[in-house]
Amino acid sequence: MSAPQVRQSGAGLADKTMGPLEVLAQSIAAIAPSAVMATGPALIVLSAGNGSWLSYVIAMVLVILIGLCVAQFGTKTASAGSLYGYVGQSLGAGGAFAAGWALVIGYTFIAMIGVVGVGIYGGALLDGIGVSTTSSVAQVVILIVAGLAAAAFSWIGIKISTRVGLVLEIVSIAAILILLVTTIVERGAAPDPAQLSLNGSSFDGITFGVVLAVLGFVGFESAAALGAEAKDPHRAIPRAVLTSAVVVGVLYVFAAYTSVLGLGTDGLGNSAAPMDDLSRTVGLSGFRYVIDLGVTASFFAVTIASINAASRVLFAVAHDGVLHTALRRAHTRHRTPHVAILALLPPVVLVPAIMILLGVTPLEVYAYTGTIGTFGYLTAYLLMAVGMPIYLRRHHTVRTHHWVLSAAAVVAILYVIYKNLVPVPAYPYNILPYLYLALLVIGIVWYAVARGRGAGGAGLVEPLSDPAAQELTPD
Repeated sequence: MSAPQVRQSGAGLADKTMGPLEVLAQSIAAIAPSAVMATGPALIVLSAGNGSWLSYVIAMVLVILIGLCVAQFGTKTASAGSLYGYVGQSLGAGGAFAAGWALVIGYTFIAMIGVVGVGIYGGALLDGIGVSTTSSVAQVVILIVAGLAAAAFSWIGIKISTRVGLVLEIVSIAAILILLVTTIVERGAAPDPAQLSLNGSSFDGITFGVVLAVLGFVGFESAAALGAEAKDPHRAIPRAVLTSAVVVGVLYVFAAYTSVLGLGTDGLGNSAAPMDDLSRTVGLSGFRYVIDLGVTASFFAVTIASINAASRVLFAVAHDGVLHTALRRAHTRHRTPHVAILALLPPVVLVPAIMILLGVTPLEVYAYTGTIGTFGYLTAYLLMAVGMPIYLRRHHTVRTHHWVLSAAAVVAILYVIYKNLVPVPAYPYNILPYLYLALLVIGIVWYAVARGRGAGGAGLVEPLSDPAAQELTPD
């Protein structure tokens, strides 16, 4: 087998400065596990009922399949472009751009979820201490401040931003775990027979719950965007991707099981704030402020992580000549892609702000932007999984189990996409896939025009050039 393709970078990004903990922190923060623990089970229980925990188990297995495909690339190659770089070495420049653009859409819309989540839970926290945030203007002010602060952390350095994200997630996860463990103690340590027997649950309900559960993992691959900045990317990135999938998967299973145990399927399904209701149920009413603070921190962390990852994909794509050359500039002092970060800030804050001012509720903004963003991730995952054995056949050694892994991951991803489309969801969810396709097509048309004009040189027609290996343009 060939040796790993070590990618060196020139002046620009903070080459080889990220240890394994910071690399893991990027994936953990991009997932926002505490936010999912607080809100996800209430959505899944509507279809899966007492089988909600099983939906998360199956989803974790599916995500691990995708993670194993990422690891096959990550142990052999690394760049600042995440899956964009991976797909380029298997499906060519066109496939790479489709994956990269899809990832940018995914990261950008998940960053929107982050600022809206800060508005929802941060607003609830402020309301609890007497500062009213119920007006649309107040919500918009909060999300703009959140977006500016997240961009500032991304600008001043990848190490500090990932560490801040990890600390925020640890604190928020700890707060939720205290509540969940208290619930177990209050209800007794004996297993819940209704959940273990899947009482009242159906196969269709549990499998549809898997679709929703998978959405709680998106972003777990974002450590791959640190290929130019990790000290030992060929070990750190695969480990971060797989570790984050397993760790948050276990947390989700525990959260789903305990939330149903504490509130019941009906109580959880009808709850607008499950952790608040659970804290009152177990006699920890005042603890809800700690939970709100923790979940607010989690949403802020996912905003930082999403901007970090999206900016590096834009940075890599710009190095192949498809996007404006300004996007490949790196800040001289902070060594971050600051122009790309600035380019992401307007859509991240303005799109949800405009929707809220037009009367869309924050929870609806959360749902709509999250749905569009998820299609972006799934597109990139699909292209990566298809390309994995092709890459190994061209550059290394492909074996039977690689083809089996690729096929299993592709089937899993296609199933999730299918269940998002069939049966046709109610308005406006029925038009969201087409809005995503419109954004994807806009990018592909841009790429076709750029290629027709000869932009990008060999990077667009030969095997994808290495964005991390090129000389960067310092500011």
